[in-house]
Order: sequence, then structure tokens, then C-alpha cells
Amino acid sequence: MIVWLKDKIETWKAHRKLAKQVDPHNLKRLAQEIRDLAILASQLNPRDRDMRQLIRNVLVEMERLSDLTERPEFKRLSTGKRLLLRQGLKQSREQLLESIESAPSPTETLQ
Repeated sequence: MIVWLKDKIETWKAHRKLAKQVDPHNLKRLAQEIRDLAILASQLNPRDRDMRQLIRNVLVEMERLSDLTERPEFKRLSTGKRLLLRQGLKQSREQLLESIESAPSPTETLQ
């Protein structure tokens, strides 16, 4: 009986964790964070034309995603699709962080 109850509690915890991950508000927050990172990346690489175009695309897509998360039909998306969206957003965030870290120094002088 105790083992059954423990399994039920663990299942419930896993379900709540997954629900929190794919919550539209959390996805919107992640999209806004990516948008902020894209703005920062554009400030670090102002001369690179290809990078500016990529960043502009990211900004547009994150704005669209923020708008979509507020619509009722977004909540009807399956958990699997929202989980895939979250994984894609996390990968985009990691790529932006890598591009920010690899940006050239703004000055030649060592600090």
C-alpha cells in the first residue's frame, strides 16, 4: 500500500513538473529572455550584416510567439508540441549565449 502511494505521489510530481515546463506563461517568459539576449547580441556585433538579419528574424519570431501564447488556441496544443517548442527555445537561448560569448572585444586594450 505504501509503495503504491509513493508511486502515485512520484507520478503526480512528474506531471506537475511537466505542466509547469509547458505552461504558456513560462514559454512567453523564455521567449522574452531570448528576445533580450538577441538585442544584446545585436549590440555586440553591430557591423555583421548576416548576424543583424538573423537577430532581426529572432526578434520577429519571439514577438509572434509571445502573441501566440496569449491566445486560447495555444493552450489546446498538445503537451508534446509545447515540449518540443520549449526545447527549441532552450537551444536558441544556448546558441545566443554562445554567440555573445564569442563576440569580439569592443576594444584592443586589455582591461
